[in-house]
Amino acid sequence: MTLPPATDAAVAAWMTRNGWPVPGARFELDPQNEFRVWQEDEPDVVRSHALWIAESMVRRLSAEDLVAVLDKEGMADEMRISYKVRIEERGDGYRVSVVPRPSGEMKRLDL
Repeated sequence: MTLPPATDAAVAAWMTRNGWPVPGARFELDPQNEFRVWQEDEPDVVRSHALWIAESMVRRLSAEDLVAVLDKEGMADEMRISYKVRIEERGDGYRVSVVPRPSGEMKRLDL
């Protein structure tokens, strides 16, 4: 599915307002779900901030509603703590979690 341009622009603007300028979203497949990912465009920085939003949310919510959910769920605060977080729909609410680190990433962070 193609990402609606209004959604891409709204989430990128939300990220920028919170101090993390990002290019457009990319698609990522997790073992259990599909995500759109907005990540700081700083490939040399190990701890770049990334927001993973479930594809189902991108399809179902308008750009304005999606940004409202990000604010309501405190996603900016979560990202300041964990750098890479994801949000998924769970029942009639949302689940916010840390994006699992690839094997060996902790070693690279500690260097």
